[in-house]
Amino acid sequence: MKLLYTLFLLTFLVYPVLGFTLSRLMRFTDQTTKLIKLLLLLFLIHNVLFFFGTSLKGDYPDYFILSAEYMFICLMIKPLLRVKNNYLIIIKIVGVGIITVGCVVGFIGILLFPVIAQDFETDQVFLLKAKDKSYETRRYAFGTVGSIDTRYTFETYRTFTYFPVEVKIDETDFSEQKSPLDINEANFQINIGQSGSKQQIIFKSSNGHAFIKNLD
Repeated sequence: MKLLYTLFLLTFLVYPVLGFTLSRLMRFTDQTTKLIKLLLLLFLIHNVLFFFGTSLKGDYPDYFILSAEYMFICLMIKPLLRVKNNYLIIIKIVGVGIITVGCVVGFIGILLFPVIAQDFETDQVFLLKAKDKSYETRRYAFGTVGSIDTRYTFETYRTFTYFPVEVKIDETDFSEQKSPLDINEANFQINIGQSGSKQQIIFKSSNGHAFIKNLD
């Protein structure tokens, strides 16, 4: 939680100030322009893969990359505002909008972060095996003080032994009050199974209840 909180504050409150300050020292040479284009390409590739469910293994690597991308936006937006080019108007508006929203989120997050972070901080990990393939399911719990219900989100990824990447194959939500499963028990199980040509994910607790979901 402390690491994520520090990254959150750095990203949305410190990076805008730091980016605007450092941007005064920037000089656009051929080398810096090439570096900027390379970073843009790398960030674009990462964002596209992330959007379609392929990411670096674990929660934190992608958080750090997205944080670095936000720092890049903060660093570049001020020099862009000085460039008079009609083709850059949309990019300028989007960049200023992202930073403005980020600052608002940052100030709100100072007080609400312990609640917000629950959706981003894994509280339990399940390692699965099926047909010589490895999977990992991460659980996220979201509930507020005084709340009588907790929402549990289970995200399942296909993992690879020699590559630090993972592919998201499922996301399933449960309500603690509405689900017949005993989600918090020590013997709660998650398995990957097969029914005919359909691959399934199976959530099961020792009270005899199970939830079976076909994977696309």
